[in-house]
Amino acid sequence: MLAEILDEALARVRPSEEEERHMKAVAREVIEKVDAEARKSGLDVYAIHVGSTARGTWLRGKKDIDIFLMFPADTPRERLEEDGLRLAKAISPMHEERYAEHPYVTASYKGLDVDLVPCYRVKDAAHIQSAVDRSPFHNEYVMRHIDGLHDQVRLLKQFTRGAGVYGSELRTQGFSGYLCELLVIKYGSFMGVVQHGANFRPGTIIDIEGLVNGIEHKEPLVVIDPVDPGRNVAAALSEQKLCEFIDACRRFIASPSLDHFFPPPHVPIKKGELEGLLASRGTLLIAVTFKTPDVVEDTLYPQLRKAEASIVRLLERHEFKVYRSGVWSNGRSAVVLEMLVWSLPAIERHMGPPLQEREHSERFREKYSEAYVMGCRYAVDTPRRYEKAVDLLRDRLRSCGLGKHVASSVAEGFDILLNVDTLELGHEFAAFLAQFLHAPSR
Repeated sequence: MLAEILDEALARVRPSEEEERHMKAVAREVIEKVDAEARKSGLDVYAIHVGSTARGTWLRGKKDIDIFLMFPADTPRERLEEDGLRLAKAISPMHEERYAEHPYVTASYKGLDVDLVPCYRVKDAAHIQSAVDRSPFHNEYVMRHIDGLHDQVRLLKQFTRGAGVYGSELRTQGFSGYLCELLVIKYGSFMGVVQHGANFRPGTIIDIEGLVNGIEHKEPLVVIDPVDPGRNVAAALSEQKLCEFIDACRRFIASPSLDHFFPPPHVPIKKGELEGLLASRGTLLIAVTFKTPDVVEDTLYPQLRKAEASIVRLLERHEFKVYRSGVWSNGRSAVVLEMLVWSLPAIERHMGPPLQEREHSERFREKYSEAYVMGCRYAVDTPRRYEKAVDLLRDRLRSCGLGKHVASSVAEGFDILLNVDTLELGHEFAAFLAQFLHAPSR
């Protein structure tokens, strides 16, 4: 049964022969064009194909490929950027300039998006001048060691997708494709990774080449980069996503099924269902919404999470209780809170100094004539400034540590939506909410 499940999963994710031929043909054509343009311009530059499409570990339906433009290591950065962009833009009139550590181009070519990235050709990863310079070494390492395990990598990639832990971008904080490749190389198969993954724990260290050099990594999973021993390939992986992966491995071992690879999509929760769910739980749903800042996702999501943490701290400092929180973004952004305690009594206790501190305690007693003794300290009941969590948020949200761009959006205006009114944020938010609240699938 397990073999049948894996065969079926692989049949769904392995690219067709036609896809593979087209992908390779486009890569060859783009490389030839870049090399010809470089020769014509008198540049000592050549192109190479990198990433999963070069290594044969990509999944069916992928529509983008990575081509790196290899510049001499002594090229000034300004020249690399200027000549790199010019060579890249010559590939297709349909292109868009983008920015990571330095500018690159995404060109549309014969139905595929081609990322054309200038980088330095250095002798080894110890001499990289920008993060992208590592990629050719990753390419070489995987292609030397993959040893027929391409389909096993495909299974692991789809499994992590099904578990919701695939993608090293800061939105997801999950497993990168390169990390999946290394785990399969280390453990020899998809099931080898799953069997070992079920025993992972925060603090696990994996060192394929025995390169540990005394550098301390504090991330929950450490996978030493075999081409750059000072780097943790799993640095982007959050503890939450690691633990979700561990759980997915254990559940698959206990009960293998295709649903682990292809789970049913999250069905958007409907108004009546949300009303019933919140009533049965006895909680309040709050969405603090604002215009999404015009920044890339890897800038946006850390700021959204910073805002989330600040808002939770603000609420709990004032004795409200947050049961769970999360962030969402699609046109508008939201910090979403499920509240256990969102309304408090009109009074709160203000504690004074211990009675043994006579001078201070007597001064407190003089200030508050109604003070009383509470466990060898004076205390007084005072009017609570914020009885409702919503009032606190309306009054104090802008004073939270929100991150530069989120703070700017919030300063322009924000809304606070409660319970079913949060569904005003649309269909995709309703699907997010079903997952956020762990609503029963239908």
